[in-house]
Amino acid sequence: MRGRSVVLAILVLLLLAAAGPSALRQYWWWRESNPVRRGSEIAARVGCLSCHGPEGTRGLRDPATGREVPTWDGGVPMMYVAGPDEVRQYVLDGVSKRRAASASASADRARSAIVMPAYRDVLDDEEVEDVVAYFMAAARMATIEDESASRGADLVLEHGCESCHGPGGAGGVRNPGSLKAYIPGWLGADFEDLVRTEDELRAWILEGGISRLSEDRIARFFLGRQRLQMPPYRASLSGEDLEDIIAYIRWLRVGR
Repeated sequence: MRGRSVVLAILVLLLLAAAGPSALRQYWWWRESNPVRRGSEIAARVGCLSCHGPEGTRGLRDPATGREVPTWDGGVPMMYVAGPDEVRQYVLDGVSKRRAASASASADRARSAIVMPAYRDVLDDEEVEDVVAYFMAAARMATIEDESASRGADLVLEHGCESCHGPGGAGGVRNPGSLKAYIPGWLGADFEDLVRTEDELRAWILEGGISRLSEDRIARFFLGRQRLQMPPYRASLSGEDLEDIIAYIRWLRVGR
């Protein structure tokens, strides 16, 4: 059975290769799919970011109240949702049960020109969960009990690492010229291909690359031609900072 699966996988890859680089890259993009990245794509597709701004970080100004639509980062979500259950309620019904029961919140909602729509009849259950996962990652609302990993999360935010690698390391932005046309995230098989040991992870962070790839002719070709390059952080991180970031990435990869 395993042999048949391997043969089938090889046939799929050969067909994709025959279809051209674009099809192969779409396959790689699909293979690295995860709830957070799917949630970001769904949020863009169904119009969430039209009001909440790019990646949920810049809310549209409401012409009736003069206030901005709440963003999904910077601590603002804490004012509106207590956890994933309330995020789910907002996605499904446009408001949480708690705020719907509040007279002042209901009055404020009635005064607003921009009102959160309900997506209960637009998204299926899996899509809702993906949007919730993306929101939780963008809002940084997950509780990290490990102190080193928690400090690492703060350092990742401070240095803007997720601007390239995606919220929660779920997958990066498109990167023309690279082998797979996108910056790899910290989850899934891409990470395993690029980071085989923690020493390699340290080298990626400190030096912006690793010798195993820089010494390989084919890998060096693609690394050299990609538009966005991994910067070295040796000058800006202490040894403790480095280990904290690694602890955070490890925490993400084991499923929190």
